[in-house]
Amino acid sequence: MSFFHSFLFQPTRSWWVYLGIFLGLISLGLGLYELLNGHYSIIGSVASFLAFFVAFQSWKSADDTSRKTDQALEQMQQVLAETSRLAQQNYEIDQQIRGAVTTISDATRELFKGYRQILTEVRDFLDGATNSECIYIMTDTAAIGKFQAAHNPLLQDAQREYKILTDRIHDLIMARVRDSGEFYFASLDPSDRDPLDHEPAEKKAITLPKQPDTGSLYGCYVAPVWHTIHPDQPLPETVWQEQKQLHQACLREITDTFTLFSDHHQQRDAGIPVLHTLDSLPFQLLIRVDLEANEPFKALIIFVGQYNMNKVQDARAMLTADPELVRTFISMFESVTRLDGNENYADLRRRLPV
Repeated sequence: MSFFHSFLFQPTRSWWVYLGIFLGLISLGLGLYELLNGHYSIIGSVASFLAFFVAFQSWKSADDTSRKTDQALEQMQQVLAETSRLAQQNYEIDQQIRGAVTTISDATRELFKGYRQILTEVRDFLDGATNSECIYIMTDTAAIGKFQAAHNPLLQDAQREYKILTDRIHDLIMARVRDSGEFYFASLDPSDRDPLDHEPAEKKAITLPKQPDTGSLYGCYVAPVWHTIHPDQPLPETVWQEQKQLHQACLREITDTFTLFSDHHQQRDAGIPVLHTLDSLPFQLLIRVDLEANEPFKALIIFVGQYNMNKVQDARAMLTADPELVRTFISMFESVTRLDGNENYADLRRRLPV
């Protein structure tokens, strides 16, 4: 019984049965007409059969439309479910990163603590990375320490000392660009594609970004740091402009040094750029690879980033020479900068593994 129900009431499968019934009824009508000598109206019979067939076709069309609608709704539900799953997965990953940063930061509380000591460690790390095979730097701004040294009231008493220290860090970055085998520098994006970029520099200098908060440099570093050290004052546009231009000037100097004053022939021949833009910054990272050194792998991790800018006054850092841990940070750098999707970089790493 269930077979006949599923068969007879599905027009897409049983239409030929109904067509046979229709033709049979026509034949029966013609036979009755001959048998009753015309007293049975063939016109009425055919009209009834036609009405029956039209009704059947309407039913078939409605069934097809309903089935296609159900399929479309089912596909839409699948897309919505997949979108929801991806959104939940991204949220969970973000929470995991946030938790990991907090956990590692708390666990390394006694290693390096305080802005002065961290800047000193950055200087010493770069100073000890001479002639490295690879250097990876992931930081908020290319002008490392300049914003804090200029505007943090807690550092004002030793402002000259901090200026000397940050200038030395800048000089060491340029020295490492010149003498390292490969150099990769990742920093936040000012993202103010000024419409006057084709105008003279003196005209651009008076132009402020219309929406500075759209850039990761502004949103992930300058604005939250300013809010932390000056909670009652809005960020002046002149301060933002100063930091943005200093950041861009340092990036240009890195690019020029890499292009004109160094011999990174393998990296340049592979077409892998020296600069990489970050949309976000979980923490800051300096990595040195020198396979001939006593400690071939070394990394300095500074736990200041988008997840804990409120702790910028209590900055902490750790230094590690554990090869597997440093390789993990290299993989993270490659992922954040999307180098892991660069075929040229993958080929270079196959030829020169780290």
